[in-house]
Amino acid sequence: MRYMQILRFLIVLLIFSSCSTSPELITFYVSEGVNQYFLPPLDWTAANSKAKLDITYRTGTNAPATVNISFYGKKTVPVNVKSVFLHTTEKDCMLEYLNIILENPDKKELRVSFSADRDDLVSLLKSRLITLSAEVDGIKYNYSPDKNFSDVKNKFLAAIK
Repeated sequence: MRYMQILRFLIVLLIFSSCSTSPELITFYVSEGVNQYFLPPLDWTAANSKAKLDITYRTGTNAPATVNISFYGKKTVPVNVKSVFLHTTEKDCMLEYLNIILENPDKKELRVSFSADRDDLVSLLKSRLITLSAEVDGIKYNYSPDKNFSDVKNKFLAAIK
């Protein structure tokens, strides 16, 4: 009887542990010598704020990388996003505003697209510790990525070698 309880527990544990995998890097073939990589939206947190960040990067071209960030407000929809940077202890990578992709008042979400210098971004992603700073509606936030970001960025760095 006790053996069956332990066996059921192990089966349930195995099922739940296999369901929690990190998000995957998505790779697209574009043309001869050109691939596009998509690092899926992952959570970044700061005191009293939340964001999701994803990256699109294309090889074989001088086009800038695209970094899309969704900022979430607690009481109102974020409206104005300024001075956004990715940081490491060695380097900063300024993100340049491109456009607003989505404003969703029901979810208190503002999704904004930025461009980043491709070489600076790759160099920054090689660092172990990365943070994101942004001024949203006049308040400065320092975001840290969740643990899945490290897995996905390492898969990306391995793929572009």
